[in-house]
Parts: sequence; C-alpha cells; structure tokens
Amino acid sequence: MRTDKDPWSPYEPVRDDPWDLGKVAHLHRRAGFGATRAELGRDLEAGPAASVDRLLDPPAPSAPERDRLDWLRDGVRNAADTRVERLKAYWLYRIIYGPDPLREKLTLFWHGLFATSNRKVRNVDRMLAQNELFRRLALGDFRELAAAVLVDPAMLIWLDGVGNSREKPNENLAREFLELFTLGVGHYSEADIREAARALTGWVKDGDEGDYEAAIRFDPGRFDGGTKTFLGRTGPWKPADIARITLEQPAAAEHLADKLYRFFVRDDVEPGPELIRPLADRIRSRGFSVRAAMGVILRSRHFYSAEVRRHLIKGPVEFTAGLVRTLEIPRGRLDLITLSLLCDRQGQSLFHPPNVKGWDGGRAWVSSATLLARSNATSDLVWGNRSMRIPAFDPESWASGNHVAAGDVARCLADLLLQGDLAPEARSMALQVGSDGTADGIRKGLQILLSCPEFQLA
Repeated sequence: MRTDKDPWSPYEPVRDDPWDLGKVAHLHRRAGFGATRAELGRDLEAGPAASVDRLLDPPAPSAPERDRLDWLRDGVRNAADTRVERLKAYWLYRIIYGPDPLREKLTLFWHGLFATSNRKVRNVDRMLAQNELFRRLALGDFRELAAAVLVDPAMLIWLDGVGNSREKPNENLAREFLELFTLGVGHYSEADIREAARALTGWVKDGDEGDYEAAIRFDPGRFDGGTKTFLGRTGPWKPADIARITLEQPAAAEHLADKLYRFFVRDDVEPGPELIRPLADRIRSRGFSVRAAMGVILRSRHFYSAEVRRHLIKGPVEFTAGLVRTLEIPRGRLDLITLSLLCDRQGQSLFHPPNVKGWDGGRAWVSSATLLARSNATSDLVWGNRSMRIPAFDPESWASGNHVAAGDVARCLADLLLQGDLAPEARSMALQVGSDGTADGIRKGLQILLSCPEFQLA
C-alpha cells in the first residue's frame, strides 16, 4: 500500500492501478493533441516511463519533413492577402502532422500566457517570429524565455514598448510582465512597475505610426541608464535584469507552477498549496527548466489519478486539430486554412487572443454559440463539406491502415476516442448504428461518439 503523500512522486503501475489504455490516451491528450491507434498501442506496451521520455525527446523530423516545413514557412512569408491565414495553417500543420506534440502544446500554452494579437501588431513576420521563439524555447529555461519576451518585437508593439522613452516611460509592458506573466497581483508594488518601465525604455520604430512594416530598433539615446530600485535590488538595470530579478522572487516559481497546472492538469478547481508549492519547489530547484517541470507533471501519480482525467474542457484547437490527428485524416486532403476557420468559429483564432489575459478557457469554451460551432465542425469532419473543401471521413481507409476488420471498426473507434469513458447507453447506440459495417453507418456511430460530453473533455 502506498504511503507517499507527495502528489508529484512518480506513478508506478500496480495491479490495482495498472498502466492501461485510458492512461495512455490521457497522457497524449494532455501532453499533445491526442494519439493515433498505433501510437496508443505502442505506448501501452512501452509503459509510462518510456512514453513520457518519447514526448520529452521525440525523434527529429526527417529531411523531407524539414523541407516541407520550410516550404510552408516560406509560403507564410511570401503570401499576399492570406498571410495570417497561412500562418495559422502552418501552425496547425505542425500540431497535426509534426513529430513533437508536446513542444507544440507548450507553444500553444506560451501563446496563451504571453498573449499577443495580430489585431494590433498587424505584422505577420513578427507574429511568426514570436511563434518560433515560443517553439524554440518551449521546453527550455523559463528565465531565458521571459527575458526574450521583454524585447520581442511583437510584444513590444502589443504592450506599447515601442516609443517607451526615458522622458516618458510607458508602464504597460512592465505591469503585465509582473501581474500576468511572472508574479501575480500582490507580489510587487507600483514603484516596482515604474522602475521596471524605466529599464524597458529605448525601443523605437522607424517610420510613421501607421507603418506596420517599419523596423523596430533599440536607441541607446532614449534608454534610461540611471539607477533603478526594483523588487528591493538597486542597479542600472536593463530588460534582462528585470527578468532575472523577477524570477528570483519566491512567487515566480509558484506562479509558473499554477499556470502549468491549470493548463496541463486541471482548471475546474482551485489548486491548493499542497499541489502548487511542491511543484514550485521542483521548478525552482531545477533552474526553471520547463522540460524538468513537465517531466515531473507527466510522470506523477497525481497526473494519472481519476480526479484529474477528463476534467479539462478541450479548447477549439485541441478539439479540432486533435480530432484530425487522431482520425489520421491524410495531409493534403484537408485545407488547413479551412480548419483554422473552424477553430475561429468555435472561439479560438490563433494569433488573435481576445486580450492580454489570453483566452479564458474552461467553461468559456462551451457557450451556446461555440457548442453549435463545435457540433458543426464535427459534422463537417465526419460527413465532409464540399463547399469548404473538407473530405468525409473514410472508414475503409482508416480500417485498412490500422489493420482492423470491417465488423470491428465501430468498437475500435470507440476505444480510440473514449477508452470506455462514456455512458453505456451512448456506447451501445454508437456500436449498434455502426454494426452494419457500411461507411455511413460507421460515420453515424462516430458522430454519436464525438457528441458525447466526455469527448469534449481532455
């Protein structure tokens, strides 16, 4: 019998708590965007340690895959009127077909934490550069990421860091950096905000105010090089110093632990200090390594407990892109610009978070309007939509690729999508309508499964 009360101690399979299909699928929903049938089978056999290791250190993309990503990225840069739509499609491609789902999930997490919208930035190159920054440092040192965000051109425009001069410091970036990004309310003073704002001065944009393509550069003549006293430390601080001193505060590790917990573990209840403090201690002791923090979370007993599974409402990108990935809809058959439109209609437009706090998430994802849009997206992906260039799901192709007998397709799809986490009546109905083995019968059963409340939950 286990006596360890630390929720973050490693999960170890035992007879009464085995490593089963439900836990494998849970890991892939939370650390990525769902898994294919082959991936579930592979990791069920491999066990929890090897499965988490593979997510933390996935195989590198092949040379052809790197070439395709370069081609898609160039398409974003070279497009004319559809640049932001192509940018969304580029990211969705990486989410659905890329080999590194945890990195993409963390890129989405950072996009929500350091929320920046192209509505104000109005420069796709800068949004792409920020997206690549989040991806490159996704599993790295949070201290490095926080320092980089303070001088990121998209962020400088978004939070009025451009034009911030020593004669008239703008406090917006400094305030949100402390309140939303790193410490939280109550762990800094108004004086700290003013002093941080002085350290963030000096950035200017060439050209007039309406020139969104103009270069952004640092002008030493506009920087306040004087002594500042920030969070009890005095010196001629610069942006990197603001990030460093901020993350030396005890509240910084707890703030990051809380954010990671709500995104990857559970957000429908307030996590107590018995959960956040030991996780924060591990973050602090490991030098703010996001890789180490995610390793602790994904290997923990708490993460695999029944009280955690199916307790996060899937966001539109998780729901829609995850469905495409899980059902293995072939690349090239689905217009990813159209897929991004389906996400937009459900309330999550990539590169356009509603405000500096990002998306509310949780129950905000399931309003009457967004639930209708989610239902319509599901119908389009199951039955197809010619006007939107969405193909119908092909049960025969899926069954052939997964070596599933025709009469067993409905049951295997139920196990793939819900692993038994649904009401017996719904499962029975889905299997019954799909029992004839026809494409339309299986699609009817699939739509029943996708409409279950449990499928809306990660």
